Amino acid sequence: MTGVGQMTLELFALIAFHFACSDISEQRPMTAAEVQTCSVAYQKIKLHFVPDVTVKEYVMLPASEREHVNNEGFREFLKWRQDNPSTVKYLERVARSEVKLGEAV
Repeated sequence: MTGVGQMTLELFALIAFHFACSDISEQRPMTAAEVQTCSVAYQKIKLHFVPDVTVKEYVMLPASEREHVNNEGFREFLKWRQDNPSTVKYLERVARSEVKLGEAV
């Protein structure tokens, strides 16, 4: 990976939204529309952590390369979470108090 892209308010909103999706999925079954919306948000987050691959490029990749990019984004997002515990805690609080499905994607 060449480095994490700039952390923007949009990205923080997506991460908070992702946390809200996780909370909701633990409380009740999600609708198909909710699952789709949450999946799109999570994919955008992971792709942020692979800055040399855009969403348009990602969807055009062969399945094996998409798997590699997806795994790299996942690992880098987990690393970012470990490296930024106070930001993660703040975004989790935001998710619990303010974010509703459909608002951030």
